[in-house]
Amino acid sequence: MKIAFFLSSRNIIPPLKTGGIEQSAYFLIRELTKRGHQITIFSAPGSKVSKAKIKEISPFSVLTKLKHGNLEERISGFYDSLALSDFFLSGQQENFDLIQFGDYLFYKILPFASLSKIPILVEINYPHEEIYPYIKDTLTKIKNVHYLPVSNFIKSIMPGLDYLETVYPSLDFKKFPLSNQKRKHLLFVGRICPEKGPHVAIKTAQVAKQKLIIAGPVKKTDWPYFSAQIKPHLDNKNIFYVGEVDFKAKIKLFQQAKATLFPTLWSEPFGLVPIESMACGTPVIAFDRATAREIIKNNTSGFIIKNDNIETMVKAVKKVDRLARPAIRQWVIDNFSIEKTAEQYEKICERIIKNSKKRDQ
Repeated sequence: MKIAFFLSSRNIIPPLKTGGIEQSAYFLIRELTKRGHQITIFSAPGSKVSKAKIKEISPFSVLTKLKHGNLEERISGFYDSLALSDFFLSGQQENFDLIQFGDYLFYKILPFASLSKIPILVEINYPHEEIYPYIKDTLTKIKNVHYLPVSNFIKSIMPGLDYLETVYPSLDFKKFPLSNQKRKHLLFVGRICPEKGPHVAIKTAQVAKQKLIIAGPVKKTDWPYFSAQIKPHLDNKNIFYVGEVDFKAKIKLFQQAKATLFPTLWSEPFGLVPIESMACGTPVIAFDRATAREIIKNNTSGFIIKNDNIETMVKAVKKVDRLARPAIRQWVIDNFSIEKTAEQYEKICERIIKNSKKRDQ
């Protein structure tokens, strides 16, 4: 298959440090090229995936140094739209069998759908529950678009679309080895913002009398939250903040952790952090919200606990040593391997392309 794979011009692939969409897209594209498929990635300058072609869709290598609000997102949105317009109007689409669109603002590509001569596969990887009621009726009228959810939970947030089978984001677990080293601390990995719940992780560690390492970026808009609810607790004795770490440093943190705390307070569409943690044999303690039950096997790969209940989370921390770390890793290998994900994706794309060609005959 020849696939045009569109990502945001805002972030490179693979990500330099943490990264959700870009991280899983990197491993999927790499696996697809291994299987002989021809992938052209439309993304930010600096992107690189072995055997895949890169088309840069922005003159900016990194858009994270801009000072004002969501300016970088607005600029990248402009270049993303420009790239889509050029793709459909310049005849580039004739070189491909299918278009994959993976930006979290999935609806960016939809105004161009009527110009497409080939099928469009739109990955829905963000719960747009606020905007969805206003665009739902229009979405159902747009033809030649296939919606690929990253979780079953997404379907419940935005019901009524003609969804394909759920294909979970995945990783190459060879990059996340199991370790037998001594487990030293609790861990929180993720963006430092209210909805991710790092303040809950801090409170849990304090009550449980455990050390906690917090790793993740702080957006400019979240600095007031960080200053008020995170920074006052950072004593570098029990509560540590190490900033946004690179890939290798993140793996070491997972390998050394007793458990990863995942106290998300929002409709998380799919959590890669739990997958990464469990791949390293580290159990995850998560609130019973959104996709928790799709990702974690309760009492085997972690604990799913009552929402927003720190006392229950503390009790779970005290039970993590009961869980077998090889079994934790085996759970994610059996359910979320990149090989399994790529095979599912491959079959879906082949079916869509075959049906499209039949209609055109």
